[in-house]
Amino acid sequence: MDKLRLKLFVIIYSLLIAGVVSAGENSTLVHNIHVEGLKRTQLATVLRELPFSEGSVWQDHFIKTSERRLRNLGIFSEVHVTPPDSKSRVNIYVRERWTLWVLPQASRKDDGASSLSVVLDEYNLWGLNHHLKIGHRRETGKNFSDSTGFSSILGYSWQRIANSKLSMQMRAGWGHSLFDTYDLGIQTAQYLQAGKSGSLFFSYAFGPTAGEGWGLSLGFSASNSTYELLSGIAQSNVVGSRQRTVISGISYRRINDRIVWLSGDAFDYSLAVAHNAFGSTVNSYRQTISYRSYYPFYGQNTLNFRIKGGIVTGDVLRSGLFDIGNRNGLRGYYPGELQGTSYIYSTLEGRFPIRQDSNFQLVAFTDIGKIGGHAGSSVTKGIALGLGTGVRWTLRWLARGTIRADAAYGLATRRWRFYLGTGQAF
Repeated sequence: MDKLRLKLFVIIYSLLIAGVVSAGENSTLVHNIHVEGLKRTQLATVLRELPFSEGSVWQDHFIKTSERRLRNLGIFSEVHVTPPDSKSRVNIYVRERWTLWVLPQASRKDDGASSLSVVLDEYNLWGLNHHLKIGHRRETGKNFSDSTGFSSILGYSWQRIANSKLSMQMRAGWGHSLFDTYDLGIQTAQYLQAGKSGSLFFSYAFGPTAGEGWGLSLGFSASNSTYELLSGIAQSNVVGSRQRTVISGISYRRINDRIVWLSGDAFDYSLAVAHNAFGSTVNSYRQTISYRSYYPFYGQNTLNFRIKGGIVTGDVLRSGLFDIGNRNGLRGYYPGELQGTSYIYSTLEGRFPIRQDSNFQLVAFTDIGKIGGHAGSSVTKGIALGLGTGVRWTLRWLARGTIRADAAYGLATRRWRFYLGTGQAF
């Protein structure tokens, strides 16, 4: 019996030793990483997203992970990663997207009030995936007949400071613009708002790379505003203010951006506190939370879900109300129709490519939610429901290059609303 046990021990031990030796013989070290296709993008922008570096032991899952992270940057239309060749060199091929947007925009409200603007976005500044945004807007009066104000914005996002997991976002705005107040969705007054604002935020990723896994953000914003009544009845909660706000947040991302369709999940929570202790003339506490999920079925067809909510307490001015009726919120309603100090809404949206790998998608969606609170006034005190359909056209060669058109019917207003813009609704 002892001899049998000894033989079994020798056999098992030999098999374990053989497995370890075999694993050591089959392991491959990455000696070199070669990236092809870079024209405007710096090599460091690619290398910092990879789950491996020179000297790493190669693992098969590196291919999918690398391709997902590089696609998620939004600046490449194609990404292909191959395992180490006979010289232990990993070859990566990318095709860059055009990253400069110069987009004119126009809007017109039901009462004829209109605006014209132009926005410049550069999504790959310095070749480091930095984002620069410059915008200028003109209020052009009723039916584009008069110039009544202007406003400008300047924003800059520094992704991966010194190739770390720390990122920074800055934004500034100034000018004069029209500010409308509503009651039950009907305009009650119009003001000329003059002001300036600025903000600075830092984000840190706890995951393997920025934008993947859990992350924290912390920042500060400041704004000054005054109001001049142009028409209508003066509103008691439309007053000039100085707001100084500390904003913190937590987020989670596990998204796979396949250019024309998404899969994965994302979560966001933020808390914004404006207080006299920071130099603010109002004390307010603003919280928002959201969850998004993208589920593929039957190939590239996806069922996409979103739920979002928020509440603001303290000194709530008219300018601090939530306004959720818009093309990226509860569709079927326009700004001014769903305003309040708290809200919750959800979206169920199906996106269907007309064929495999098509740049065109057909979309059907349902938005449902409720706006409420002790301040504000919306077209409904109950549930707001919007039903609609739309199309998406993705220009693969252009960063953020999805053109979107939606038509939605609001059951509370019994009216159709039409939206034209860029990007997905969420």
